[in-house]
Amino acid sequence: MSLNDDIAKLREEGRLTEVVGLVPYATFMGVQSYWEDEHLVARLPYRDDHIGNYTANIFHGGLIGALLEHTAFMHLLHHVRRNHLPKIVNISANYLRPVAPNDVMASGQIVRQGARVANVRVRAWQTTWDDPVGTADVHFLLPKRGAVEVED
Repeated sequence: MSLNDDIAKLREEGRLTEVVGLVPYATFMGVQSYWEDEHLVARLPYRDDHIGNYTANIFHGGLIGALLEHTAFMHLLHHVRRNHLPKIVNISANYLRPVAPNDVMASGQIVRQGARVANVRVRAWQTTWDDPVGTADVHFLLPKRGAVEVED
């Protein structure tokens, strides 16, 4: 089975949150996914090795960028079904404030989706969704082949 097949099978079985186990960097970082009010949420649990600045005791910015990217990808996988994986064209991340040594959550929203391109906006937070630590706009190139089914 290919990665595409594995992801398609997990999606069909309603086990999309298990896709994180197929992504090596997400597994390495310890990212977890869960459903909250019908929204897919990614959670980056606090670990000592996530600290990038030990003097200020804050997360490494690269981890936050990776969480934002991963969340956008997972959100798109859930809402736009194709036989092949989308490819990231670019990501524009905004680091809004230092990230304290606590868990970080993130969720996404499709802003615009066409036949070949999708734009996903992601927000990361620690205490409440209304107090973000970072945001990102991620542009994806969608594959041509395969049936398309968009879920809202």
